Amino acid sequence: MFAAVRDPGRAPALAAQATDRLEVIPLDVRSQRDIDAAGELVASRCGGLDLLVNNAGILHHSARLADVDGKQMLDLLSVNTVGPLLVAQRFLPLLRPAARLVNITMPTRALGDLSRTENHAFIASRYALNALTRMIAVELTDTSQVVAALWPGYLRTDLNDHAEKATPLDEAIPGVADRIEQLGPADHGACVLPDGTHFPW
Repeated sequence: MFAAVRDPGRAPALAAQATDRLEVIPLDVRSQRDIDAAGELVASRCGGLDLLVNNAGILHHSARLADVDGKQMLDLLSVNTVGPLLVAQRFLPLLRPAARLVNITMPTRALGDLSRTENHAFIASRYALNALTRMIAVELTDTSQVVAALWPGYLRTDLNDHAEKATPLDEAIPGVADRIEQLGPADHGACVLPDGTHFPW
């Protein structure tokens, strides 16, 4: 099992939990060099993967259009949208038959129903990631591999400043892990909710 971390400061805490079945490696999804190096490491150590989870994500707050910063938005899109695409591109040849490729995301309703006026870059990045997830799934329709978007629920993370009403990670992660393990052919190309149902995107 490999765990790739973008923030070097978090690597020691994760590495402390490492066993002979877990290896922590640095991976900034904005860096093609990091992505390629991670792919080469996985190929040399185990030859392939049964599961690939893209979980990288950042948030730059904006309350209105005037708050949007172009450079920050490009950085956010490079992490939230382009990064998962490039990781999937590099690791696709390493996915074994019946492997699962999971992009952690949020449900995106029809554009006609979109009424939010804040966090422009983040919302746009999720719409884009969901579209790309669906496109990858369509491309792999005739394989035994499963590609899905997964919303883990409203979890207490840096993205929401550890909101009190969000579910603590230690309570949520076991259920999220179980949901990922249960993904199957019926979930291919879908946005899967925490209870296993599909969001009608």
